[in-house]
Amino acid sequence: MRWLAFIFVVVALGGCKQELSFIPGTGRLPDCDEAPITDLNGTLWFNQGPVTIVTEGCLDAAPEDMFSSCAENWAFTQDGNDIDIVVDEYRVKGRLCGNQLYLDGGWWLSVADEQGRCWYEDDDGDDMSIQAEGNVLTVAPAEGTMTGKLVLRGSCNVDYQVTFQPARYPPS
Repeated sequence: MRWLAFIFVVVALGGCKQELSFIPGTGRLPDCDEAPITDLNGTLWFNQGPVTIVTEGCLDAAPEDMFSSCAENWAFTQDGNDIDIVVDEYRVKGRLCGNQLYLDGGWWLSVADEQGRCWYEDDDGDDMSIQAEGNVLTVAPAEGTMTGKLVLRGSCNVDYQVTFQPARYPPS
């Protein structure tokens, strides 16, 4: 019974709370007066799309190689125009101005292997920061998507033609 009480106290004091990483890039959030086109608060989305290697430095990949991204869940919390996004153990900041979602931060971008499988526990990718030349998504509430090209930099640079969809439609 003492163990049960100890576990309860540890959980109640935040002993199991996960620390979120923020990976700075050159992408920045603009000032904006335009009302957000939608409210993303409390929603969960997943990403997918082709990743193109742009520079040397990616493990087992060369410039012009293309891979399919592995889907990750993105949990959104919105307060006015400002958005906090949790992707695994990463925190990405966002600002929704009209239908344009600006991103600042980064995450661990994983891609599928040669057989199209995603092995998250074995993935040896690195943290990728979002760059200013590709940090904006277009939000289309009627279509239920967010799309854009994200320019990411880690040990190499990649272009990511990403589509986000609500998580209620799991990736195939």
